[in-house]
Amino acid sequence: MLDCNHCPFAAKDEYKIVLVGNPNVGKSSIFNLLSGKYEEVSNYPGTSVSVATAKIHGGILMDTPGVYSLAGNSQLEQITRKYAAEADIIINVVNALTLDRDLMLTKQLLEMNCNPVLVINQIDEAEKRGISLDREKLSERLGVEVIKAIATKRIGKHEIMQAILNHRKKNCSLLNNSSDIKEVLDKCLSVKNTAPGLSQKIDNLLLNPIFGWPIAIFVLYLLFKVLGTVISGYCVDYLIAAMDKFYVPAISECVSNLFGNNLFAKILTGEFGMLTMTVKMIFGILLPLIAGFYIIMSLLEDSGYIPRMAALTTRFFNFLGLNGNAVIPVLLGFGCGAMGTISARILETDKEKIIVTALIGIAIPCAAQQGIIISLLASLNNAGIFFAYIAVMVVITAISGKILTLCLKGDISCFAMDIPPLRRPSFENCRRKTMRRVRDFLFESVPIFAASSVVISALHECGALNWLQASLAPIVENLLHLPKEFSDVFVMGIIRRDLASVEVFNMSQNLLATGAQILTATVVISLFVPCINAILVIIKERGWKMALILWFSTFVISIGVGAILTRIAEGVFA
Repeated sequence: MLDCNHCPFAAKDEYKIVLVGNPNVGKSSIFNLLSGKYEEVSNYPGTSVSVATAKIHGGILMDTPGVYSLAGNSQLEQITRKYAAEADIIINVVNALTLDRDLMLTKQLLEMNCNPVLVINQIDEAEKRGISLDREKLSERLGVEVIKAIATKRIGKHEIMQAILNHRKKNCSLLNNSSDIKEVLDKCLSVKNTAPGLSQKIDNLLLNPIFGWPIAIFVLYLLFKVLGTVISGYCVDYLIAAMDKFYVPAISECVSNLFGNNLFAKILTGEFGMLTMTVKMIFGILLPLIAGFYIIMSLLEDSGYIPRMAALTTRFFNFLGLNGNAVIPVLLGFGCGAMGTISARILETDKEKIIVTALIGIAIPCAAQQGIIISLLASLNNAGIFFAYIAVMVVITAISGKILTLCLKGDISCFAMDIPPLRRPSFENCRRKTMRRVRDFLFESVPIFAASSVVISALHECGALNWLQASLAPIVENLLHLPKEFSDVFVMGIIRRDLASVEVFNMSQNLLATGAQILTATVVISLFVPCINAILVIIKERGWKMALILWFSTFVISIGVGAILTRIAEGVFA
């Protein structure tokens, strides 16, 4: 049995305060509340897959990944168990709506002689459903301090901080851990029969397959219209026109006056210039699109709609040989492929981790790429092409997953994802989450985009791009029926897929004349090789062998699917 190493600690310079709890109970919200820092918070489980730290009152506050047990051998359970065993103070966060399940983890902590501070979060949601909790009686029955909290409304902060200070004066003792959780709750909880509220009625509609799927399709259509019509049709067009009229001529003239017309000047302001193409791509196209996409996704995440949409796909994941838990890394993969790959740690078996990592690498475009693709397809003003794109990606995901399930040995774990309550999105959290994601994107992409513009400019000036176009002509023109300039997209796609998507967006204005060509181009680049960052993460998580196999497989799949699709699309969308 593990023993918590937190007595005595008067001689320690810094003591460890560790947040422990099930997924989606609000640990990250409590962490933000106590530390004043911001860790991303979403209304679905699994968003925390690493340990966040912050200094508070001479101690180190640590937010561990959400787990249902400390007795298992999954990677996240091992991490949480390690930090719990080394903690001086444990703050056990539980959800007021799921106490019967969450307190099982509390009981394990008591059996480890951890003497946790029990924080019951989301107490307002429980009260809405007629659940009343006797805090004093629960504290007496468990032998621990119990605090009611509503982290999103900053309720409970003072009590938690005071409990931490008081907790430092206590000695460890073997507490009352022999009680049955059900027996404890029978004495401390009372539930009134209440009529279903509006949120519960809406919830029933969203989870009902008859009504849920039309609503999901309507939400996708709204996303299509907002990004494609409002943001792309107004913001992007206005910014690009303004930059072409004012910024590009000014910066080109300035560089020309300073450096003349040499190679360095062309690298800065030429056709693929660092100060022209890169700036236009990032600030004229990508920034407004991904900001809009992140705002919408933040609202959907915080409302709790994302896990409900995921619940509708449970049978689809079962068909792939996966359980509901696989929804979490896939959802995160839509934000960033690297993040989705890391979050596959929450899956219990190697077979599940390999399948999910492969699916993210093959068929899950990142947020920046999604924003561009949606805008590109929306520019055609043809919803049929947009939903054709989604259908193709779903079919490729299904085929790839089924093949992997049949070929890989091993078992699939049994698990289902919790559905959190519907909530009104927090404007402040959505704003901070969007700003953080946009900031992270800029910090990550600007250097890579700048470096890629240097490489492509150099290739262009030495004639290598022309040679590449000629070499790839049989694939690009004969197989994919696309303009020869599409070969440049392959070069950019190896660096970053969203960079390649921007180039397709630019090409669509002049070169890709038909809806069939745009559909083919977007599918090919969506299925193209994972970007450098994602490959590095795959190497770290799954090894060189899988990274190389996945890289070459995605290249072959993208070309093969594109060759078939272009011939079908030419007949349907001619």
